[in-house]
Amino acid sequence: MADELSVSASVVYEKNNHQLQFTPDQQTITVTGEQTSSGVIQVADSSHEAISLGEVSASAQGWAWFRNVGTDTTTAVRVGLDVSSNFFPVFELKGGEFAIMRLANQQLFAKSTSGNLFLQFNIIEE
Repeated sequence: MADELSVSASVVYEKNNHQLQFTPDQQTITVTGEQTSSGVIQVADSSHEAISLGEVSASAQGWAWFRNVGTDTTTAVRVGLDVSSNFFPVFELKGGEFAIMRLANQQLFAKSTSGNLFLQFNIIEE
């Protein structure tokens, strides 16, 4: 079977007299793997937590989405990498925000900017 996954997005920006719109074509992706990893993890600001890959092979990560399930827009969940036990954030999600992307076969970690927050995620095998 082909084209098991479809991804679409739209971004519209309007402020003062400045307007931008980005609506790329819908992507249809053939997924050869069968595993997914999903869940909601609690992350703290004191240390970073590994995002579970479950049955998804670290070398076969495909598309993923992440969402900060909170509503507080003054705090955020940061997702990033661990290098020699140091956390390096790659992107940040404030309350209610989400991100959709193809992963680059790296173990990801999450950490909050303040207190305990919750990150919802789903990783689809390549």
